[in-house]
Amino acid sequence: MKPFGSTLAVLGTCFAVAACMPAPPPTVSKEDLLSSSGFKTISLNTPEKVAAFKRLPAHELSRKTYKGKSVWVYPDQNICACLYIGSQTAYNAYIKKASAKMISAAVRANDSDNPYSPTASVEEMDYDWANDPQAYGLYSDW
Repeated sequence: MKPFGSTLAVLGTCFAVAACMPAPPPTVSKEDLLSSSGFKTISLNTPEKVAAFKRLPAHELSRKTYKGKSVWVYPDQNICACLYIGSQTAYNAYIKKASAKMISAAVRANDSDNPYSPTASVEEMDYDWANDPQAYGLYSDW
């Protein structure tokens, strides 16, 4: 009966440690970023809109003229089959949020102590080993 109790205690400890782990960061899709940046969705309720929608490059922000104004459009063919449309202000807000998302992902990836990480910090990559007097150790002490 003792091995069963020890196993149960170890499993309980493992579950307690797992429960204390931080939750993974929420994933934010491109569509969520567009909506929160001020882009509006346009439904494709006419054959003309569907035809124009199909001519646009898929999943790519592009600048177009709509009702005499220069706007940014993003055709989403997979998730909502709709068109996101926004002004220059909305586009600037989207770029700012997307850049912040990319930077935070790079910072999270750089938190590891892996010296072989492709996202190693600049300080580690700029280490000048050739001019470091301690790099040569015994060989420089004549």
